[in-house]
Amino acid sequence: MEKTEKSERLACVFITLSLTVAFLGMAALAVLYYNRLSAGEMSAAVFSRDNANNGNVSGHSLVVNMEMSDISDGVSDEELAALNTYGFPQGKSPYFVYVEKGAHTLSVFGKDSYGLYTNRIATWYTGTGKSDMLTPEGTFEVSSKEEWHQWPSGSFSPYATTYSKAYNHYGGLFIHGPIYYTQNFYMVAGSSVMNIGTNCSSGCLRTETEAAYFIYSQCPAGTQVRIVDGSPLGFMPYRNVYISNQQVAPNIEKFQLVGITPDKIAFAEQSHTITVGEVYCPEIVTTPSYARHIEGTWTSNNPAVVKVSGSAIIGENAGSAMVTLNADDGRLSASMLIHVVTGDVDTSAAPPDVGGANTDLSSEDILAHYQPISLDLLKLKINGSVYGLDENVQPLLKALGGGNYHLERYQSCAYVGEDKSFTYTWLKNGKVGKCVISTVPMVEGEDNICEISVRNAAEADIETPKGIRLGSARADVESAYGKYYTEVLVVSGDDDSYLKMTYWAGIPNQSGQPSLYFCLNPDSGEVIGMGIYSGRNFV
Repeated sequence: MEKTEKSERLACVFITLSLTVAFLGMAALAVLYYNRLSAGEMSAAVFSRDNANNGNVSGHSLVVNMEMSDISDGVSDEELAALNTYGFPQGKSPYFVYVEKGAHTLSVFGKDSYGLYTNRIATWYTGTGKSDMLTPEGTFEVSSKEEWHQWPSGSFSPYATTYSKAYNHYGGLFIHGPIYYTQNFYMVAGSSVMNIGTNCSSGCLRTETEAAYFIYSQCPAGTQVRIVDGSPLGFMPYRNVYISNQQVAPNIEKFQLVGITPDKIAFAEQSHTITVGEVYCPEIVTTPSYARHIEGTWTSNNPAVVKVSGSAIIGENAGSAMVTLNADDGRLSASMLIHVVTGDVDTSAAPPDVGGANTDLSSEDILAHYQPISLDLLKLKINGSVYGLDENVQPLLKALGGGNYHLERYQSCAYVGEDKSFTYTWLKNGKVGKCVISTVPMVEGEDNICEISVRNAAEADIETPKGIRLGSARADVESAYGKYYTEVLVVSGDDDSYLKMTYWAGIPNQSGQPSLYFCLNPDSGEVIGMGIYSGRNFV
């Protein structure tokens, strides 16, 4: 009996020890699993990689704007290269800064679920060097930071982040905010704000306080800054530069990557052609542009032709298929048509411009032989009366309907008083897209016109002194004003892109120079808008 009880006690001890060992083993596994999650080895994105390589065409969800995730392990270098939309180098920082000197823009990119910098957080205007050589080109790294940097003149700039250790340059080249008389946001030098977006600095990147603060607070040392000549990617700022926005401490809450969902999504292209075996990652346009957080599912209606894997589209066989991104909350959806062909197809080439673009003259030819148009041509005939720049705005406002406009006011940097913007939502008989009239307080007691811009104004009674009206063709414009103009594609996220052809009464492509411009439908070449402008050059 005693021997039996002893055996039972030993069995209990053995069972207890076994259970303890099993429990400790499970706990250790749980700790390891938790550490893997904390280390970022598993993506925080809602992204299913199940069957990603076996042709599964649905159920692949992702967060477009993941900040720290990186699931590139197991993805070949060739696949990563295909997924790296902009070709930016990989790095440890959650952000990448990209500057286009030609467009005077500064963009910040976050990481996607592969750890690539493909998610554009926002784009702001920035000032660059007064001469091309002052702001260097290349890839640099963020280093030291100052909340307020004091210049030799005694003035200050907030949120100065060093991107290059240039010698004899006040401590280096910085990304910084505008000029302030004191360390007080209200005491901003208006002219320094209005020069943002031009060649105005000694080599620094002078940008808005909001942009400077984002980089100062969110981009750690080692964050890469790439500066390029021209505007090869052509990103557009999400807003214009206003003095009032620099007179308050910046708030970047709307740029945080958690929970900021767009009101509208669309693909940048309605259709795209790829070859069999090619991997294509379409660009998604969001409204507003800074709202990049999307949890959604990609599908293909013809997986035998087009397979989807995450946000990547892969050509399987010749044919066509519709690819759709549906937000998981059911509110938003976007689709695009994918054509798959065999053989080599140059998909990078620009599509032909059926509107007859100015293809017989290069940009160098235009600038080399350019003859400024006369200032007398900077007028518009609206509802039978002629209006020009540097005129009192009141007669035009009266002709357009008195107070039937939306008015915005801004502290003027050049004159005593307020700059104003009058926006009409009609021009004649309620048929108008938009008419914007901008003024400056050039003369005491008056608001003088510095820009009139009309676009998408159906049947509006408006024409230039040489008879160009809404609905005229590109050939009509060239016949009236010649072929020496500059042209740029203005891309809007609201399906309202247009070609802007500009005839200059000053130096081409220089900010503030007087100009006459036309907005053309990019497909038909039809004039859908026009305007006159001068950045206060008449005095």
